[in-house]
Amino acid sequence: HPVDSLYPLVLEQGSGDSLTTAACLQSLSSSEPLTSVTNKKYEQSASINITPVIDGSQKNITPPPISNIKKEPYLIPLLANDIIDIFHRVSSKFLAGGSYEPAEDDYNCTILTLHFFVDYIDKDTAFQWLVCPNVPLTVKIRVHNRLYLDEKVELVRVFQKCECHPSFDIKVPFIERIIRDFLTKSGVTMQMLKLCRSINDPKQRAELFLNIIDKNKKKCVKDLIDDSQNDEETLDSLLDCLVEQEILDCGSKKGQLLKYLKKSKERTSAHYELSDQKYLPYLTYGFLVQFCLYMEYRLRNLNYICVICGKRTFDNDKKIGKPTICDELSCFTKAMDSEFRVDPLPPSIFSIEIADFLILLVRAAAISTRYNITLDPYPCVVSPCNSEQILIDSHTGTKTENIEAIRQIIEALVSMQSITQYGSDQKFELRSKMELKHVWSFSFFHWLMKTNRYHFSIIPPQYLFQAINTKHQYFIRHENLEKDKRFRELRNNHGTIFAFHGSPQENWHSILRFGLQIGNAQNGTLLHGAAYGPGIYCSPNFAVAAGYCSRMNYYSLSGGSTSDPVADVETPLSTKNWSCIALCEIIDAPDVYKNHHNDIYTVANPDMICTRFIFFFPSYTSRLQVRVDQASEVTIIRNLIRTLNALAS
Repeated sequence: HPVDSLYPLVLEQGSGDSLTTAACLQSLSSSEPLTSVTNKKYEQSASINITPVIDGSQKNITPPPISNIKKEPYLIPLLANDIIDIFHRVSSKFLAGGSYEPAEDDYNCTILTLHFFVDYIDKDTAFQWLVCPNVPLTVKIRVHNRLYLDEKVELVRVFQKCECHPSFDIKVPFIERIIRDFLTKSGVTMQMLKLCRSINDPKQRAELFLNIIDKNKKKCVKDLIDDSQNDEETLDSLLDCLVEQEILDCGSKKGQLLKYLKKSKERTSAHYELSDQKYLPYLTYGFLVQFCLYMEYRLRNLNYICVICGKRTFDNDKKIGKPTICDELSCFTKAMDSEFRVDPLPPSIFSIEIADFLILLVRAAAISTRYNITLDPYPCVVSPCNSEQILIDSHTGTKTENIEAIRQIIEALVSMQSITQYGSDQKFELRSKMELKHVWSFSFFHWLMKTNRYHFSIIPPQYLFQAINTKHQYFIRHENLEKDKRFRELRNNHGTIFAFHGSPQENWHSILRFGLQIGNAQNGTLLHGAAYGPGIYCSPNFAVAAGYCSRMNYYSLSGGSTSDPVADVETPLSTKNWSCIALCEIIDAPDVYKNHHNDIYTVANPDMICTRFIFFFPSYTSRLQVRVDQASEVTIIRNLIRTLNALAS
């Protein structure tokens, strides 16, 4: 595959009306202007007549009057005008081309085919969203020729075509979900479209305005309009005033209609949302242009927008390494509900495979005698009924007052035996099940998953490290995009080595949020001393690293044991005494790390070490003789990382 030979493809038999193979290869390689690239790229596709794109920078183009559309008599004027405006108003840097044709199974409907460039999506994001950035994304939607928006606009298919698989289409399920959400929630009606379309035609706007206002006002208003008919600019200004006054005077229902006749300044840097039409691109140039503009916004900001509600969660000045969900409990609830297991979200949102261990790690941090240090970040629990009300955080009450409540919540989650294995066939939704255990437990779980900075993927059985006697092995795709980018550059220049890092269970809650850090005796983060000086301590020998995993002092909890015997490793929450070791990659340069005797490395700069794998195992298996400093072992690990990188999405 052009992106990676191990790119995970979801294939379906092609229907013969997709992009040509040549189009896939040329999408990023051509140096010609985009408009000519578009024409050349698709001219070989005989089964669909691609209409050339007019560059979106031509902002002064006025949509042709509806009365001039005569080419396709089976299309109502509003639909015909919407189709034409796609190629006038959508930038050719986004729109690669498009076509329309009668639906084969229903000649009352038309199939619109749109091709969108996605080469601006970075490789990491593309992997997570199952998008190939090297070939355009093809979207097919069905519209009714006469009823148009008064009938459901149906999404037919979303796919990509690649030369590597010429007989198959690559399905893009997560982008398909975004499009389906828009078509379902945008709520545009024919009446709304007519009103918005009339904005650029004062006479049509005046006619629609007269049809909306009360009969008692109609004669007086009509006289005012008639006096201004000969001067479109004067008529336009008059209508602005009349519409504004009518919105203030009339009832709510009529006001909702009138607002679509109101001229507004074009948004230049809008954050679009699906919650209300006022947060979407304007309908002035039609529903299809609105759809294309919204899709461009979403595709250019995939990891910055809540995948459930469509609200912006982060600004672009912050690099986000995976898809996100906003702070609303309702969105997190929907994402965890069974309906979204049938209609899946990008898996890197939650790393749900490791949820049980995240609970165990925060439990160890909370019951530690050092909880003031280890419980960092500190839990933030909001009210299940009011997301504005904070029940627990580092500023509400004292840590001493809150810690008992936190421990009770955690024990309630532990008593569920497994979050990871909670299936869609359960009688209760996950939130209900959790809140039956403790009313604040789901809010706590929301915080726990939201603050997880890593993208974990469980290692498939065929790729497990056989010498490490545990099936609970996880691959970490990345921890920080900026750090990962710098690390890759240094790796290309210097190469890398691998080593294990061990630490007590109580420390890993913080490590998985802030990365490996250098311990400090003054603030209590240095536990085992610094016999070889300051730095992050690692070892090429698993057994040496395991020696640093010794359990520290914990508070006893009523109704639970801090030293449970290893009974059932099938359910991690039933076996609380786990050790944790990471396999890390280190830049191989003399000033980066020191190789001491007794298999000890010290890394002076946290940016020079990246966590690649993490292993959870019962304490009794911690003395394994496994080494990673031989050339053959290093080669195997590198190949495994490449393989798992492709599978991680």
